[in-house]
Amino acid sequence: TGIVGPNGAGYVQELKLEEDCLARVHTFSKACGVHGAIILGSELLRTFLVNFARPFIYSTALPPSDVSAIRASYKVFPTMQHERLQITKAVNTFKEQIPSTFTTASNTAIQALIVPGNEVAKKVATRLQQENLDVRAILYPTVPKGSERLRVVLHSFNTVSEIQHLASTFKAAIQ
Repeated sequence: TGIVGPNGAGYVQELKLEEDCLARVHTFSKACGVHGAIILGSELLRTFLVNFARPFIYSTALPPSDVSAIRASYKVFPTMQHERLQITKAVNTFKEQIPSTFTTASNTAIQALIVPGNEVAKKVATRLQQENLDVRAILYPTVPKGSERLRVVLHSFNTVSEIQHLASTFKAAIQ
């Protein structure tokens, strides 16, 4: 949401699959900077979720300030071509700097550094955090055993030198 697809409309729109999807989920916690999400789909899907989706039924509505922030984000997304280009460049730089054996196939701003083993992943994350890199370990059982990883979120304002610093610190930490 906000990054991929025409004017940041999303991956489904990029692939032109709007009419072929049962449901689309857009989160508000990243590009919009608030919390929550929306599920887009048919009237039948909406009726089903309203009546049978317990987490939805027992949740509370977003506060008006969050709704205003989301609306403002969606107004700004179409104008952010430069920022989307910058994120693409950051992802490409990241992929160039990190050996492919440690990365996943993602071409989005959210990247993973595969570091098998909970203890190793925590140790490497701590080392990166000591260098003021906000990288989080994602551990088993959240991911399958042996595919533990570090979550890296790239931004349009990340510089090449910051990504190089991340890469060199990561390489040193895994040795």
